[in-house]
Amino acid sequence: MPNVNFRLNALKCATLIIVILTVGTPALSAKTVTLTAQPFSGLAPLEVTITCYVNANTSRPESYKMDYGDGSPEEIIETNQYFCTFTHIYQGGFFRPTCTAIKELGISSESDPIRVIVAKWKFETDGEIDCSPAVGPDGTVYIGSDDGNLYAIDPETGLEKWRFLTGAEIQSSPAVGPDGTIYFGSLDNNFYALKPNGTVKWSYNIGDFVFSSPAISANGRAVYVGASDNTIYAFNASSGTLKWKISTEGKIVSSPAIGNDGLEDVVYVGSLDRNIYALAADNGQIKWKFKTNTEVYGSPAVGPNGKIYIGECRTGDALEYNYKLFCIDVDGTKSWEFDGGTGFYSSPAIGPDGIIYIGSWDGYFFALNSNGGISWAIRTSPPFDINSSPAVGFSGRYPVLYVGAKDGNFYSFQSPEVEEGTDQRQDWIFKTGDDILYSSPTIDQNGTIYFGSHDKNLYAIQPGNMSLAEAPWPMFRKSSDHSGAAQNIEIPDVVSSSPSPNNTDIKVSTNQIFVNFSPDIKATQVQIDSFELRKEGTDATAVEGQAILKSRRYNNSGFHVVAIFTPDDEELPLDYNANYTASIRYNPTPQNDSEINESEAVEETSYSWSFTTEVEPEEDPNPSPKSDWSCFIDSLWAY
Repeated sequence: MPNVNFRLNALKCATLIIVILTVGTPALSAKTVTLTAQPFSGLAPLEVTITCYVNANTSRPESYKMDYGDGSPEEIIETNQYFCTFTHIYQGGFFRPTCTAIKELGISSESDPIRVIVAKWKFETDGEIDCSPAVGPDGTVYIGSDDGNLYAIDPETGLEKWRFLTGAEIQSSPAVGPDGTIYFGSLDNNFYALKPNGTVKWSYNIGDFVFSSPAISANGRAVYVGASDNTIYAFNASSGTLKWKISTEGKIVSSPAIGNDGLEDVVYVGSLDRNIYALAADNGQIKWKFKTNTEVYGSPAVGPNGKIYIGECRTGDALEYNYKLFCIDVDGTKSWEFDGGTGFYSSPAIGPDGIIYIGSWDGYFFALNSNGGISWAIRTSPPFDINSSPAVGFSGRYPVLYVGAKDGNFYSFQSPEVEEGTDQRQDWIFKTGDDILYSSPTIDQNGTIYFGSHDKNLYAIQPGNMSLAEAPWPMFRKSSDHSGAAQNIEIPDVVSSSPSPNNTDIKVSTNQIFVNFSPDIKATQVQIDSFELRKEGTDATAVEGQAILKSRRYNNSGFHVVAIFTPDDEELPLDYNANYTASIRYNPTPQNDSEINESEAVEETSYSWSFTTEVEPEEDPNPSPKSDWSCFIDSLWAY
């Protein structure tokens, strides 16, 4: 029976919640009437057999009334059997049929709804599909296949408009520029730019595989992509001439994303050399590198405040699997990390409420709060890899999450906090004919979801009453055109702090606390009113100390203001296993600008965060004295 186990991560929460999602099998319900659907998913027009069961321990029914959930007339069948079968043909959409059993004296019992999901169309290629579809300005859907073709498909009919043949598999997801140009790479070692009619605008021979998907600058003038020759490339979009290239120590499978750090546009990308790179979009200068624990295959998502979210994973054997999803501040410091066990090939999406969604290699789908804590989590049952990246839709009051898995199922999830019946839960499963390994869903402006499968098909599903969520990064490559470029980033006054917020295991020898301000705040604009460090708890105490301002290099391309708190007694350690809160109150009004009126002055602003120190190490209660032999051996080392 296809089902999904909903649960909170037991490592971080003592409560375990399990909810069963039933699609085509009898509902596990206290109700006396249950339904099955066979099949519960497929391609329109889909003939579905629905069977209604009445508990045999109850009185016999006299008739059954079926509501197919698609607006068609209800159907009534008179029978005193404990089951009744209906047949119905569904067009594309998401449906929730229910059945009512009517007994003597007009007594009736209604079933819980079951879920039937029907694809609008599917488009068959001659090869497996591992890249993700992109949508052009006119709605045309573009997808690459392992048959070496890039296809252009009509979004309404699912019919081919044209195809372009390369020399090898296409696993780089296409991106579409503002003028309709389609950019993508191929395993024939070339990077292509095609006109909207499918003819070549330009191509560039990189000389090695291109798995990475391109990012396009907001003005459409530059295109960025990584390659298996360890290099990140920047091209002039109009001519295909090389703007710059930067080499790393490993292959680039990760797809670049474009953000802004308060000074300029920045290209973020991961490498198999176990680093995440921040590169100046204009000239490729390395602004910073963030060291990871293992390889980075996934692609960054950029938040509205410029923070970067990206995971790591290892495809080979490892002694331990404790790989992370990182949240990185725009200055390259770690804000937080989340232990995802086997790691993340999937790339994160960010919902309208700031929740970060991502799948893991061991079948978990995580919803994380903006501070890195678990909001909720789901696991496929049995567990299958979720390497596909999620897309965030919106239906009613709550986000709906769409993602594919290696079990060949395409899932629609909603948070467990959405109660059944209140907002007509949008959970469903669409079964394809093979693995959904790397293809990630794309949602167009009409609410149609496109995704590929190893069964060689591209699917289009329009569940109805659904749209793309208005969110900072709602899907792989940010938008349906796959530009990979964040917009309207607002860098906060404070971009990072040290120790990081909510960090644990901080050394008690820490003797300085830092607050790093945004680079657009000058030293003359900051006046510290107070900077405090306080131990929390029953024995709450304030750490006596002083604060100063300094200017430091920012991203190797400028300076920013840093506030530093230093205890009066720098040799006195912090307490073990203690919670500390640091807070700073500052006035960002320019101090030396005589033209500013009092009415224009900015009010005092505050920033605070907490961290926890390390646990005190245990002392050996019975230390063993050295034997004569140990003394003898020590004496040998002395010589």
